[in-house]
Amino acid sequence: MKLDSARRADLLIHAQHEKHAQRPNALLALARKGPVDTDVLRRLVQADLLCLHAETVAYATLLARFPRGPGGELFVRLNEALLPRLPQLERCAAALGAAPTQLPCPGGSFGAFSFPGALSWVALHAEQASAALAVHTDFAAYFPACQELVRLLDAAGADLPEEFRTCYGGPLPEELLDLAADVVEDGLGHGDEPETATAVADLLRTSLDGFWQFAAQGPPAALSGAGSPAPADG
Repeated sequence: MKLDSARRADLLIHAQHEKHAQRPNALLALARKGPVDTDVLRRLVQADLLCLHAETVAYATLLARFPRGPGGELFVRLNEALLPRLPQLERCAAALGAAPTQLPCPGGSFGAFSFPGALSWVALHAEQASAALAVHTDFAAYFPACQELVRLLDAAGADLPEEFRTCYGGPLPEELLDLAADVVEDGLGHGDEPETATAVADLLRTSLDGFWQFAAQGPPAALSGAGSPAPADG
């Protein structure tokens, strides 16, 4: 992308990429040290299930608020993209021996709720450009991190269930990212403030820290129990 000829939306997106590249990820930092406990992967899936339920409601709410033009198309397609995600995560949870309905935050740790909470605020209050930039930021941060996690686990010799690879090894949803960028530009063209969009996207990206930290570290009560190491080949 040539920044001197880019749309305003592209400039905002580029700035988000720059911020994310400098942000640490607790789960990836743990995986870089070697094999991780299976409990870590279970917590990741359980937190993702919690987020999925929040996303389903959030995108429906955003569709009701922005039903026309590219915004309406984006939020319809986001909900459509979620439909196969739930059974994928449930199969992944079963393969890892995790109960998909289990509350993911015993022991008073609420890191797994940070992203659903932020997204719920976005759904209720954000302008169109802000909501679309937040969604773009979320996807552009989440999917590469998941791909990197699978790569690191493979490098450490973890024997990953195929269900885990299906959930976490997939490519970026490029068409949705492109559409989200169009929705940002459309919102800016109708008077949304770029500074507000940036602040809301920063909020959602920051909320992902709690998601990754919960998967990596778990609640305090869980730290007293021994996790079972992910089995290694050979």
